[in-house]
Amino acid sequence: MRHALRLPSLHAPAALLAAALLAACATPVAPPPNVPPPVAPAQPSSTAPAPQPVAPTGAWTWSPELDEAASRLRGSLRGSSVDVVQTTDQRLWLSLPAEDTFALGRSAIKPGAGAWLDEVARSLKGLPRAEVQIVAAPDAKGAGGSALALDRASSARDWMVMRGVPARRVTVSAQLPKSAKAPVSNRLEILIGERSGAPATR
Repeated sequence: MRHALRLPSLHAPAALLAAALLAACATPVAPPPNVPPPVAPAQPSSTAPAPQPVAPTGAWTWSPELDEAASRLRGSLRGSSVDVVQTTDQRLWLSLPAEDTFALGRSAIKPGAGAWLDEVARSLKGLPRAEVQIVAAPDAKGAGGSALALDRASSARDWMVMRGVPARRVTVSAQLPKSAKAPVSNRLEILIGERSGAPATR
């Protein structure tokens, strides 16, 4: 009796490959950074963005639009020094190295970092409910203090506002070391979140 030759199924390896590709494309998940609350503008006005209140636990939602923006940013920023992460409180967290974003003692955005911020601004145009908090730090050992840190965060905000992101949706904060011996967070942090039930704003 001749037995039929059983060929190995191609479906299982294909399914495993698809699962591996999906896992590689998934946005990593991590606890949110410990950042200070947004600061109020020095001279409040009708055009100055008012700081949003600190969102309570569970206030953020990871929408399909935010998930799509995260995937798009991971693709466009692949190979750069920018980390793209989903936080456990359901926000999109982008972390840029300060040395690649600002010159020592300066707050002007470097051209390379400007290209990264362009990608963030482009993604924000498809997220009308998103709120953005930008947190910057001074130079090593706290040089420049809160003034430099706030200038840097404001520069990043202004860069994206010039590219169509509404200023009222963006707040800034300064991340300072807790003591003279504490290390400085040498990153520019951008947190993007959508509050549950928040209306869309343009």
